Amino acid sequence: MNTIDQIKCPIPNNSKHCLIYESSFKFCRTIYAILVLISFLLHNQWLLLATIILMFLRLFSIKLDFPYQFHALFLRKLLKDTSEPISKEKSELTFVFGVMALFLLIGFLFIYFNKFVNFAWLFILITDLLMFLAAFVGFCIATLMYIFFKKIFKR
Repeated sequence: MNTIDQIKCPIPNNSKHCLIYESSFKFCRTIYAILVLISFLLHNQWLLLATIILMFLRLFSIKLDFPYQFHALFLRKLLKDTSEPISKEKSELTFVFGVMALFLLIGFLFIYFNKFVNFAWLFILITDLLMFLAAFVGFCIATLMYIFFKKIFKR
């Protein structure tokens, strides 16, 4: 099976689940967190906006998650990563990336409109630290929010 076939979900398209590589998922989270950290350190709102756009692209398809695709297609081969993909809910992944991008967008908008700029950069830093926590430790606040909302709205 070639790498292109492995990236595609062998689960039917209408399924609520998808197979992803955990190492590629952690890599893309780390890349986004590093980009946000660089934008914070340089106080560069345009790098922050570019990162937000990349994260919002992920909401449409995993094929548009460029850091994930780069790792899954190229780095996994170089690193000889033979781990099997794991099953995740598509809605969970979409929610997690949506929440991270939305939080960063809120901070960006405050900065862009020059309102509460110091608070906005602090908010972005806190969001970034939570992104690093999710990438390195595996503890994701957005996933907990997803589970909480899922339980609330199932009733």
